Amino acid sequence: MRFFLEEAAEVGDVVSLSTADSYHLSRVLRKKPGYQLELVSANRVFAAELLSQGSEQEPAQVRLLQELAAYSEAPLRLILLQGLAKGERMEIVLQKAVELGADCIVPVACQRSVVRLAGEKAAAKQQRWQKIADAAAKQCGRTKLVQVAPVQSLADALASLPADCRVIMPWEEADGKQVGSSLRQALAGGGRPACAALVIGPEGGLTEEEARLAEAKGAALVTLGRRILRTETAAIAAMSILMYVWGDLSGEVDELDE
Repeated sequence: MRFFLEEAAEVGDVVSLSTADSYHLSRVLRKKPGYQLELVSANRVFAAELLSQGSEQEPAQVRLLQELAAYSEAPLRLILLQGLAKGERMEIVLQKAVELGADCIVPVACQRSVVRLAGEKAAAKQQRWQKIADAAAKQCGRTKLVQVAPVQSLADALASLPADCRVIMPWEEADGKQVGSSLRQALAGGGRPACAALVIGPEGGLTEEEARLAEAKGAALVTLGRRILRTETAAIAAMSILMYVWGDLSGEVDELDE
C-alpha cells in the first residue's frame, strides 16, 4: 500500500501520516505495527514500517527503512482539459487519467456541458474529484499526486497552459481532410514534446466556436475516426494514444530515460 507525505523525509526518519491515511490504515485496512508499506516523499519512494496505529488524537507513526528505485512518472507532462460530464462519467475520466499518467486535470465548463457548477457546489465537487484522483495515484503506484484544478472556462484553461505545450483537440466535426487532421498526422510532426494538453468535450461535444478558439491558440483539431465516442471513451482512448506515442505507455522505459 502506498501513502504520500507532504514534507520531505529521509531514511531513518519517523514521520506521521495524515489523519485520513491513519484512519484508512488502522481502521479500514486494520493494519498492525510492523506492517510494511510504501511512502512517497518529494517524488521519492521509501519502504517503511508502521510503528503505531494512531488514534483520533494521534496520527499513525511510520519509520522509513530504505529508498526504493521508482519509475512511474512519464517523460511527457500531459494536461487533460476535460469538459464537464455528468456524475460517474467525470469520475471515471479522473481515475483513468491518473492511471494513464496525467500530470494535471482541468475540469472545463463548455458551452454544451449539461452540468453547471459554480461557487460552493463547484468547490465541493473539486474536493470530491481530488479525493478520487489521490486514491487512484496511491492505487496505481504514482510518485506524485495529480492536481484537479478548479472548474474554469475553456478560454481560461487554454490561456493557463505553458507556452511550449502542444495542444490536441479531438472534434467530431474534423474529418482529417477538409477539416483538421487525423490524430496520427498530428502526433507525427514536430518530435516528442515535453508537454501536451488534450482537450475533450462534454457529452454534447464541442461547438465550432470552441474549436476555433482552441485552434487560434495553436491547438490541432483532430478526428478519432468515424464513430462517435462518449466523452469518457474519447478521453481514455486519446490519452492512451498520446502516452503510447509521446509518453511511456509503450513500456520502452530504458529508451525514454536515455
